[in-house]
Amino acid sequence: MSNLEDQIKAQYNRREVSGITGSQTYWRFADAEREKKTRDVLLMYFQSFNKLTFMEVGAGQGGNIPFFNRLGIPLTQITVNELLPERITALQTNFPQCHLLPGNALNIELTAQFDIVYQSTVFTSILNPADRVRLANAMWNWVKPGGIILWYDFAFNNPSNPDVRKVTRSELISLFPLAQNSIIEKLTLAPPIGRRVGRLYPYLNWPFLQTHLLGAFQKPLIPPVK
Repeated sequence: MSNLEDQIKAQYNRREVSGITGSQTYWRFADAEREKKTRDVLLMYFQSFNKLTFMEVGAGQGGNIPFFNRLGIPLTQITVNELLPERITALQTNFPQCHLLPGNALNIELTAQFDIVYQSTVFTSILNPADRVRLANAMWNWVKPGGIILWYDFAFNNPSNPDVRKVTRSELISLFPLAQNSIIEKLTLAPPIGRRVGRLYPYLNWPFLQTHLLGAFQKPLIPPVK
């Protein structure tokens, strides 16, 4: 087992022991905002979704799958990757129509390419910069020419959680240096604030209090000349 696998599994075990789950009200608002903005961003690249192929790296228990399926991407055209065994079992049980790639994403041997390759709060759990670059390069290789990397993650550190490290806007851009027509937007009210304000989320969700980045990075149809 690689050091990265050990690190990720230890981090998630500590989170489960701590019992940190956050406010359901907060997550309802945050998820609704993220889904709306994600849909708006995708419509800038694709006119329809029913013929798209989609892959999610670090899919967890599949919480994002229903949203992309509601957009119009058939479950049979969705591929998911996950490292943790209990989450792999949940994916197999709840989304048997999806194609599952279990294990460390860095070890996947994959020749297929996808219209959308997505990650949501995976990179901030990868503390080693070299591993971040390796995974970003793998994701880029999995994208079809004309397709996109789709990204959602936080850009500010949480002082109370040493198991995660921010991905800033400048680092995010550097991870996909060959991308064109890139979009990066701020969103999501800072969790420590959002969990406390509950239903006031929409009224306090100002840009200077937002902690996450939604990004899209398109792979050129024609490779750049070296």
